[in-house]
Amino acid sequence: MKAIVDLFRAYYRSMRGTIYVPEVSRREFMFRGFDGRVRRHMAFRELEDLRRYLIYEPPLDAYYSVSLYERPEAEMSEKGRIRADLLFDIDSSDMRDEECEKGSVWRCKDCGKLGTGLSPASCPSCGSDRIEVNHWLNERCIEVSREEVRKLMEVLTGDLGVDEDWVLITYTGNRGFHVRVIEGPLTHLDKEARREIAHYVMARGLDISSFISTGGLELRSGHIARALRLMGGELRGHEKLSPRERRRFEEALRSSVARSAVRIDWMVTTDTGRLTRIPNSLHGKTGFRALSLTLEEYGSMNPFNDAVGLPAEPELSVEVRLMVPRFRMRGEAFGPYGEGEVVRLPAYAASFLLLRGRAIQSH
Repeated sequence: MKAIVDLFRAYYRSMRGTIYVPEVSRREFMFRGFDGRVRRHMAFRELEDLRRYLIYEPPLDAYYSVSLYERPEAEMSEKGRIRADLLFDIDSSDMRDEECEKGSVWRCKDCGKLGTGLSPASCPSCGSDRIEVNHWLNERCIEVSREEVRKLMEVLTGDLGVDEDWVLITYTGNRGFHVRVIEGPLTHLDKEARREIAHYVMARGLDISSFISTGGLELRSGHIARALRLMGGELRGHEKLSPRERRRFEEALRSSVARSAVRIDWMVTTDTGRLTRIPNSLHGKTGFRALSLTLEEYGSMNPFNDAVGLPAEPELSVEVRLMVPRFRMRGEAFGPYGEGEVVRLPAYAASFLLLRGRAIQSH
């Protein structure tokens, strides 16, 4: 991995001016090294101290806390939390989209059976549920994550009254996005209140039948209104529903609400001790940059062009260990490559395969 360590160091040296963390002295930092070691409860007095650290000890992954603390270097119980951004994690790995998972490889830990695509709940050979997945990343993964961001923004601004200027959208550098409310009253909520918001965003526990009266539909929920739009119509309050019509309508509405609900990792939202990636730091599974995005940028951002953080030179030779589907980076097509194949690639493409565990460096 020495070649990639050197590439990461060169990146942080050349891009040091883009590394920015607000209120840096109040944040906790965590770093995962190339040796697998994790260092957390770290603090920096000045932004330049953080930048120097990234250059001289380049990490595989770099994070900072969503909370502001009085003593960020202390253990969790002694940090003295001031407030915390409200964080939503959207990751296509959780969405089980067939097109997104098309290049993924799964393996049964018990019998070793390999397969591609969506991973099964249990091994078709031995029945074990100990399945590990090497996820691939393609444009479809970004599209399904992007759609969840769009739905989340509609809930935040339309239902919860969050000002757009209070929201920060970031591409994680891998398969999804983080959406953070960084200002306003929601940053002072405790864990229980954050859990309620997460469940509302997901439409978890929403009793559809309670919104349908014998005289029609009560529009007391943003989820219900959005679900109706998805159904292509609207039920006015004066319309009467027969018992049979009510059952059919309720089934259709429940299905539509499920499509309009936002798919997030709710445990991330409730956790005020969470960390998020440092803007413009490199992701340890792709070599892509974690990008802060405007509302306009997130809708068109293509990580295979816009987030590539590493250079083309030097070219690196790699030996493929897991099949590699065809992919494009910086407008150039690569692959497909089969197991055992040795290929020479630009540094950014070679690093992508090495960091994803699809190849090893060849000499």
